[in-house]
Amino acid sequence: MKQGVMVRVHTLNDLLAGSGFEAGEMKRRLEMSGLHAYYSYPALALFSISCADSNIWSRRYAADELYTVIKRHGPDNMAILPDDKGNVGVLFSWDDRDSVMDLYGSICSQEHSINPQTISLGISNPSSQLSCLHHGYEQALFALKHQFYQKYAQPIYFSSIPEYATDAEYPLEREDELLHLLTSDSVTEYAATRQAVEAFYGKLTSSGPLPVNKVVDATLQLLVSLQLRVKYELGQSHLCSTPDMTALMQLNTLEEMTDAVCQAIQGMGGTSGVSDNLNRNLVKRAVTLMEEEYDKASLHYVADKVFITPAYLSSLFKSKMGVTFIEHLTRIRIAHAKKLLKQTHLRNYEVAERVGYQDSRYFSQIFKKKVGLSPSEFRDAN
Repeated sequence: MKQGVMVRVHTLNDLLAGSGFEAGEMKRRLEMSGLHAYYSYPALALFSISCADSNIWSRRYAADELYTVIKRHGPDNMAILPDDKGNVGVLFSWDDRDSVMDLYGSICSQEHSINPQTISLGISNPSSQLSCLHHGYEQALFALKHQFYQKYAQPIYFSSIPEYATDAEYPLEREDELLHLLTSDSVTEYAATRQAVEAFYGKLTSSGPLPVNKVVDATLQLLVSLQLRVKYELGQSHLCSTPDMTALMQLNTLEEMTDAVCQAIQGMGGTSGVSDNLNRNLVKRAVTLMEEEYDKASLHYVADKVFITPAYLSSLFKSKMGVTFIEHLTRIRIAHAKKLLKQTHLRNYEVAERVGYQDSRYFSQIFKKKVGLSPSEFRDAN
């Protein structure tokens, strides 16, 4: 929009178009458009409506109806303009913020086709002048996005939003807990699944709320990983139903996403005895890997190869094998060391390295503790 050429504005984006406004320019734009133009500490409220139908025409119809309802109930001392994202903006003086809340309440209480539980409201901080309103627009948009973390639609002030974390470590241990529930006899207990899913998101956002796309990415990783792990370990694809990933990406709140994830997880399992079968397969694969790669095996290395956490693998070993992971690995390494000492002329430190011990002294100590003889004594005796 060129300076000196005044055009009627039809949307918030028209009003905010351009940069480096001259003093009073935005006020003139409002006046030219027949909108209220005088504000003390102007702020912006953005109303939004969640539409369950993903069809673009349905969303546009819902947005148009919301605009009509707000225009009908909005005070004269506020400017009401839609934006190009399907929201409806209300420009107001900060001292009139209670009137905005009254407007919100009035809209939610009126009889019309809009479900009040689908109406969200994001409110910016006050600005010193109208020319700074583009910052208020960004703040109000951000407040609307934070609606994702609310259990239901409600007004959100930008000033009340906690600091967001830029990234977070994927909570793999929480995934393992869900895997255990999924493959145990208690898989049909929705309350336990719900609690575990909530713990997953709690850990994911423990350093602060994350951008919604980060939460969606972690959710997709969780569901895909659980599905693949069950299929891979059991070799029975009919135990898993495929989650609707597209539907997950269109959910409006973390509460809705939690509900959907619980349903998807419950659909992945469901037969008794699956837990023992899965755990036995996990231990079997781990033992096979230890026997094949005993020279470089470690708890973390093997756990990574079988797609579970070290803590979970350690627990499985103790419960299924009756010994710790390290104890079993030591048995394997000592057995191979015996063969090398009997069948080769390798020096003791070379035998130690071949079976995974970089410290030959430590190897000798372990060998004598398990065999009753030092490596040299064992060689001489055989």
